[in-house]
Order: sequence, then structure tokens, then C-alpha cells
Amino acid sequence: MIRFFSGILFFLFSTYMVYAQNVSVLKDSVCISKECFELQELKINSPNTRIYKKIQKDYDIFNGFLFDIPEKRLQAKKDTLRKLISENSLKESQFGFEKYRILFDRNGLLNLSVRIKSYGSPWEDIRYSLFDINDHTDIGDKLFINKNLLLKLCNKKLYDQDLVNFKVDSLSEYILNTDNKKNFTGITFIMYNTEERESGGYKMYSVPFTRREIEKFITPKYKETLLKH
Repeated sequence: MIRFFSGILFFLFSTYMVYAQNVSVLKDSVCISKECFELQELKINSPNTRIYKKIQKDYDIFNGFLFDIPEKRLQAKKDTLRKLISENSLKESQFGFEKYRILFDRNGLLNLSVRIKSYGSPWEDIRYSLFDINDHTDIGDKLFINKNLLLKLCNKKLYDQDLVNFKVDSLSEYILNTDNKKNFTGITFIMYNTEERESGGYKMYSVPFTRREIEKFITPKYKETLLKH
């Protein structure tokens, strides 16, 4: 959390990157005295901006304006944050801080999470996505076949947690689990009960499947790509 001090405000900036195979996370910071805010932006190593713009649309923090260049979007975040701090209006603005986590980046498949936390509010949200870097598409639940049966198994696994029945579109968010050699070991579905809202957002459930349990549900288009070592 940031604290406001009387006297002169000063800003310190630092920029660095966290790399994966197809993507990198650009990081910058804005500091007031001893308190710092970290800003992040995702950079995809492709001349095609379709995936990058899709990610921007999930959290529309610039009122519909979409950037082609991640460095410029990161700079816009920094400029906006500096302005809000200098005007002492950061809390009222509920500025959204995005955090990126690269979960899987191999053989043209990119699984990542984007978390946004609204400053001054308990609300936060997180989205999980799987993209095909080669054809620039959002895979989502198209990774699976026999979705109705898969959903029944999800609801069965959830039965001991809560009496919630999810729909097929709940299969679109998940984490590709890996071992220490980055080999695929299974999937954890992330599901939200939109009828049960908590102070920080909708109630979330995680439903894990081992590789053996899930591989028969993976569509042939991606099965070999995902399962090969």
C-alpha cells in the first residue's frame, strides 16, 4: 500500500524483463519516498498483435484504446499513475494494477494468467487463457472434446466442496500443470460461481485433473503438441 508524505514527492523508475520462450513480462516501478508501485506489461514476440489486443480487451483500463506496442502501454500506465499520485487522487480513481504470470510457453502454446487489483478496493480479478501463438487464436474450451462428459466429471469432483453445477463455458479457464522439466502433467480448471459474490469478487473453485485423466478429452489438434516432451 502507498502512503502519502508531506513535502516533496519524487519518482524513481526501473525497467526490466522476465523472459519465457515466446513472451516476456516488462516491469517498471514508480516510487514515492520509500513506497513503490510495480507496473507490468506483457510482450509477445510476434509481429501479429491479435493476441496482445485480446488480452488488453479483458481489462479495458484505457477506455477502449488498444496499443500495438507494449512499451508504449507500459509508459501510458506509468504516466497515468504519476498523474494520479501528483493529484492525490489515486484512491478515488481505483487504478487497476495488472500482474502477469506465464504458466506454460512451449511448442507454440501460451498459457498465462492476468490478475488485476483495483487500488483502494478489495476487488480483484484474475483471468486464465491459453493461446495458439502460431495461428494467433484464443483456444479456451476448444482444447477439449466430449465437453459435457468432462463437465460432469468436474461437477463430480466439486461435489465435496459445494453444491455448484457449472456450464460448458466454465471449461475455458485453466492452468496447464507441469513438472520441473516443463513437461505437461495435468490441468487445473478455474471456475467461478457468479451467483455467489464475495468482497473481493466471485467465489472461485479449482478442479484438478491428472494427465492420465485429461488426455482423452484433449482435441487431436493439440494433443500431440501438448503431450510431447
